[in-house]
Amino acid sequence: MCDRMASYWIPSGLDYREVETKCGNTAWDGSRAICDTCSNDPRAMAEIERQESLIEEDNAWAASAGWGEY
Repeated sequence: MCDRMASYWIPSGLDYREVETKCGNTAWDGSRAICDTCSNDPRAMAEIERQESLIEEDNAWAASAGWGEY
C-alpha cells in the first residue's frame, strides 16, 4: 500500500458525505481501503490479493484450532 488517501461517499441522512481513509487501512464498510492509484496498478493489486489470501489462511487455521479469527 501507499501513503495516499482512499475516499468514499457514504450515506449521511438524506445526503452523502465524503470519508477519507489511508490506503491499506480498513474502509468504512469493513473492507480494505484501496486508493485509485493502487487499484489501477496490477502489481499493487496482486500484493493485496496475496495478503488477503494469507489472512484467510491464518483465520482458517485459527478457527480449526478453536481460537476464532485473529
